[in-house]
Amino acid sequence: MRHGRRRITWKGSLLVVGGVVAGCTLVALVPQEAVVETPFVVEGAVGETLDLTYADLTVTDVRVADSLESFSEVAQAGGTFVVVDATWRATQGATTFVGAEITDAEGRTFWPTDQAGCSTSANAQPGYAWRVTYCFDVPKDALAGASVRLARGGQTEEHAGQRRDAAGVVDLGISAEDATALWEATDTVTPESAGYATASTEGDEG
Repeated sequence: MRHGRRRITWKGSLLVVGGVVAGCTLVALVPQEAVVETPFVVEGAVGETLDLTYADLTVTDVRVADSLESFSEVAQAGGTFVVVDATWRATQGATTFVGAEITDAEGRTFWPTDQAGCSTSANAQPGYAWRVTYCFDVPKDALAGASVRLARGGQTEEHAGQRRDAAGVVDLGISAEDATALWEATDTVTPESAGYATASTEGDEG
């Protein structure tokens, strides 16, 4: 029996210890790789706007599809495509965002594809919301409990490109029951072309 596709949309430190004793400042030392070298992770849910200091990030929608279709290409998933729509709003200057990955409940990571018009990076100007669609080809057992991680630093080994910086991690809210139904459905998604968000899209943020 074929199940209908569900649209999954939910609207949803640096540690320094110091003191002054007799005119002297006491500072507790902490392991550098545990504090300074690791990314500063800002967690949220679909529909929430995350403040990453250098940009505001909103994951606006999540869909699952067996195939992607653009004007000139049809891409078939090896597993299933998780399609993540997001908007970036740079806050400090023109910014390039090159970090995008999905992490499943077991800690496995999946990087985005550029098939059928999907994006693997984005560029945003300050003051404007830039809409982008990321597409990830994942196996069935990666759906439940998956989260998407987006940042301006690249998705290098151990997130070396994101150290001393902020990264947004958004829970996609896919339960085990959702995962089964989504896997069995057979929808095709046409990714939106990257571009400035419309007024209605921006109104959905936050």
